[in-house]
Amino acid sequence: MPETDSIRQLEQAFALFNEISGQLTGSWQALQAEVRRLTDERARMARDVEALRHELAHSRRLAGMGQMTARLAHQIRTPLSTALLYASQLLKPELPPAQRACFVERLLTGLRHLDHMVNDMLLFAREGRVEGAERVDPRALLDQVRECLAPRLEALGADWQVQCRGEIPPIPVQREVLVSALGNLASNALAAGGEGVRLRWVLAVDGDWLELALEDNGPGVPEDARERLFEPFFTTHANGTGLGLAVVEAVVTAHQGTVALDPEWKQGARFVLRLPFEAAAGNLASALTTRQRVETTAQRCVNE
Repeated sequence: MPETDSIRQLEQAFALFNEISGQLTGSWQALQAEVRRLTDERARMARDVEALRHELAHSRRLAGMGQMTARLAHQIRTPLSTALLYASQLLKPELPPAQRACFVERLLTGLRHLDHMVNDMLLFAREGRVEGAERVDPRALLDQVRECLAPRLEALGADWQVQCRGEIPPIPVQREVLVSALGNLASNALAAGGEGVRLRWVLAVDGDWLELALEDNGPGVPEDARERLFEPFFTTHANGTGLGLAVVEAVVTAHQGTVALDPEWKQGARFVLRLPFEAAAGNLASALTTRQRVETTAQRCVNE
């Protein structure tokens, strides 16, 4: 009978083992379900946090629009008053042709300055978002920027240089908007450097990225201004809107790139843009209509 007792004990042990095994299996399945639930919850919370981050950034940008409105209202008043003055003078039939031509040119200059400020405001408000990416030779972009700035370059006797380090493939960009941003960058260099300033663009390939640097021989950026360079409404120019570099950063970011001031450059200022050669066109979602993009091209080819 001892053998029978041993069998009975073994059967009981197996039954207990099966019971515990079933309990462990159930606990393991419950644990897996809880892990899946927590993973899904974590993913949902991450999405919520990202959505809140975007909402916060958008709210801050909208709050900044109030500052922009006040600043632009003040800055628009002077050139608008001047433009109205010259326009009223043009109504005089006895005005000599030479003086009429002078007034027309000054009127256009004022209106172009107004147009520049409004365009920057629109690009900033849209966070630089773009659509319709096309592959463009970076040198063609710089040629377009130079064409837009030609009168200012000539008036200042500026030296415009473009250097390519090796073969430079085309990049996927929204041409008009990026030309606007590059124009802002070059305009800043012209304003800071003044007469005889040198603007040198250096293009190079760094792996999957285009490195586009603008070097000038102006006075450089003051130490106390470097941290705030890309901050909206911050400007070191008396007549600046403080949106030029903010627009540059917004547009470059929309192209999945980066822009920064080179802190090691001591011969003026050097801004470095990095743009991907394989940016996903789908990520360049736009708030610009086709008509607005065409208007942007025309507007940015008119100097301040």
